[in-house]
Amino acid sequence: MDLVIHRAYKYRIYPTKAQVSNVENQFSMCRHLYNRSLAERTDAYEKDGTAVTYNQQQNSLPELKKERPWYKGVYSQVLQDVLRRLDKGYQAFFRKVGAGGKPGFPKFRKRGQWKSITYPQYRKRPDSVITVPKIGRVRLVCHRELPENARVKTLTITREAGKWFACFPAELPFTAEPEQNLTDPLGIDLGLIDFFYASDGSHVPVPRLLRKKEKQLGRLQRRLAKAEKRSEKYHKILKAVRKCHYRIKCRRSDFLHKTANDLLKKSGLIFYEDLRISDMIRRPRPKQDEDGKYLPNNASAKAGLNKSLADAGWGKFIEILNYKSRHLGKKTFAVPPQYTSQKCSACGEIVKKSLAVRTHRCACGFVANRDLNAALNILRIGMDTLQAPT
Repeated sequence: MDLVIHRAYKYRIYPTKAQVSNVENQFSMCRHLYNRSLAERTDAYEKDGTAVTYNQQQNSLPELKKERPWYKGVYSQVLQDVLRRLDKGYQAFFRKVGAGGKPGFPKFRKRGQWKSITYPQYRKRPDSVITVPKIGRVRLVCHRELPENARVKTLTITREAGKWFACFPAELPFTAEPEQNLTDPLGIDLGLIDFFYASDGSHVPVPRLLRKKEKQLGRLQRRLAKAEKRSEKYHKILKAVRKCHYRIKCRRSDFLHKTANDLLKKSGLIFYEDLRISDMIRRPRPKQDEDGKYLPNNASAKAGLNKSLADAGWGKFIEILNYKSRHLGKKTFAVPPQYTSQKCSACGEIVKKSLAVRTHRCACGFVANRDLNAALNILRIGMDTLQAPT
């Protein structure tokens, strides 16, 4: 059986004003169907403990269109995809409950929270103009060609910060590069001062993209809070807020991809810490004394740290690094993070130090940047793991 990979190709589209109004109406109807179907499921369970399935809700769509003719303005497969999204949310909820994790029950969508529609069986390739069911012919900027051997599976129309995009998920044959000689191994330590510090001494500063825009976002959000809800001024400021967040997102993505590319050009074998980022950005638990009075728990400082961790984008970077390495025939490995910063990479002694101490000094005479010391430990642990007999 031939292996395939899934990739999504995203293009900017320019719908007319009439098409924009049409798609926005479809967003509204999809949101209404989602909320109606969620209410149907929860009411049935609360009433007599029965579970409404995806097939039952899908089979009721023809009757629903007769009762509410405006649903006919939305392509039938788009409506089915809305029900499929809800069903996936339910499945994820019960899967997390079964695994003992923290479940997230599907929530009702507010106005403006539905920003995409999907055509599950769209097979046409992108061109300068694409034909979308129930929308018409839409102009598309085809800034890169889809590979000849790519098979388009679906089409998703999305809106981001006032811009419109067409996303074409496709299947391609998996043609990985032959595995290379894994020379020049590197250990990297991710941080909030330097985005990473490598075991060869190279390092890249954290771009702090959200922090640089905090003042601008603060001004816009204060103006938004003072504006009359749903007024023309309110929507104008809201558009500016979304545009600012969108720019931050694009710049962060660009930085992460370029940084991963530069690392993979230098090394064919990269080790990094297996960090549980979701646990690192949790809020501190409240503290109470014997009388039930709440005590200071350093929540304000932790909130600032959490914001910096989320701004850095470590999780996304590791994801990008892993999938790029597979296609290039290179390797990445996660190593346990315990004591990588405290242990001396020269002699192995534990040298305890707070986060504020940026220099590692050991009694053996070894002095180095604490992140470089950690990177050297990560490299050593990784190489020892690979060379250990299985």
